[in-house]
Amino acid sequence: MTRAGASGLLDPKYRAASLSLMALVAIASYNHLSVTAALPDIGDDLGRVALLPWIITAELVAAAIAVLAVGPFIDGSGARRAFRVTVVAALLSSAMCAAAPTMELLVAARLVQGLAMGALIGTALTGIGLVYDDEARPWAYALMSSVWGIMGIGSPAVAAALVSTLGWRSVFLANLPVGLIAAAVGWSRMPPEAQAAEEPLDGRGLLILSGFTAALLVATSYLSWYSIVLVAAGVLLAALYVRHARGCESPIVRMPHVTKARFWPIHVVAVLAVSGGTGASVFLPLYLKAARGSSVTFAAFAVVWPTLGWSTAAWVAGKLQQYLRAQTVILIGAAVIATGAVCATAATGVGASVPLLLSTLICVGWGIGTITTSSLSLLQGRADLQEMGRVSSAHQFIRSLGFAYGAAVGGLIMFGVVDRRTGDTELVRDLLSDAEAVVDSAVADAVAVAYSWSLGAMAVLCVLTLPAAFALSRSYNPERITRD
Repeated sequence: MTRAGASGLLDPKYRAASLSLMALVAIASYNHLSVTAALPDIGDDLGRVALLPWIITAELVAAAIAVLAVGPFIDGSGARRAFRVTVVAALLSSAMCAAAPTMELLVAARLVQGLAMGALIGTALTGIGLVYDDEARPWAYALMSSVWGIMGIGSPAVAAALVSTLGWRSVFLANLPVGLIAAAVGWSRMPPEAQAAEEPLDGRGLLILSGFTAALLVATSYLSWYSIVLVAAGVLLAALYVRHARGCESPIVRMPHVTKARFWPIHVVAVLAVSGGTGASVFLPLYLKAARGSSVTFAAFAVVWPTLGWSTAAWVAGKLQQYLRAQTVILIGAAVIATGAVCATAATGVGASVPLLLSTLICVGWGIGTITTSSLSLLQGRADLQEMGRVSSAHQFIRSLGFAYGAAVGGLIMFGVVDRRTGDTELVRDLLSDAEAVVDSAVADAVAVAYSWSLGAMAVLCVLTLPAAFALSRSYNPERITRD
């Protein structure tokens, strides 16, 4: 690229692909953030409040599985074909979610939607690696993060307006015009060329990893005697996959893409950041509505603050990488997310003002944006072009597990504490209702305590990004890290 910095993205050779990638990120961002904002009203309408975390985690775990399949598909068939298939799937699955009559069927529809959204994100991330060179790549991630941030600012407000006027189902229906716009913009603009010979999908490997993901997700979502059995099953499936990958000519995830010295520290620091940050913010609207008595609009819009920190940090990280190593920028992000998460836990514990709490969550979002943007840039700079899809998908799979398990563990702690203090998590449903009823202060207090405990657990994960970032920084050796 001849033009340095963000202005280089205006180069005609990047412009068409940039529009396509922005369209993909826009639909994924709207879907994720608008649904989070609608959780209180979904619980009020459908009941089964204990299943609320699964509305988020079901989509995330399905997305993690889908991103594995789309990587080899892109390498063998091209990003353009992947774009077309996944956009159509996103439209159909959104209609399924809007029509779901029960909480159980909504969770099932979200599983299908997660497959589509995971493929969308995988296509976008791989597209960045294929289209942009090393100099432009950090700015490309910053551009995509800005789209995510803009949608993040608008999506909660749109969701709140839709929920208060047309009901929560309209939040999913709004995916349809967004998806149609994305299809119109990017249908013929993604790179059509395959980067490698098309290979058959490793169905067995995908099945093993799907079982591994589901077993650990259920184990972390419900604390029971069978959790130990499921954890053991997950470990066994992981070992089975390692054995399978070593004997398979084209496994769904190649173990060197996970275990090699140039890759694994990047995976570790990113998964800690996204799991801690997700668990800290996903139940923020529920906490504000139930424990702080906030309006539906305010509670829905509150998720914008971590997103604002995330998108702002992406641009800052791109600028910093002009002067500092990506590893150093990641270390800065780790310090910010650890500080923000600890302060957020303290703020809820002492009942600090809502603006103070939101400011700490901006720091959490800032740390996530810095770490994820810099880690992806570093990762793709170390990947071979012919395997860009597989390497990017392996990393996104690991990150998606972080999103899913962060939300699952956060929900496990939150609803577990509410159940212990009140004896029935369904009592939370009364606090989610918009009806002018007498609020049970005991349940409201239980939600406040539960959210504080949940934040505390997430703060531990965020603090652990610091030693992980130090390890990544110390492991850097340009003489040893090569692309062979």
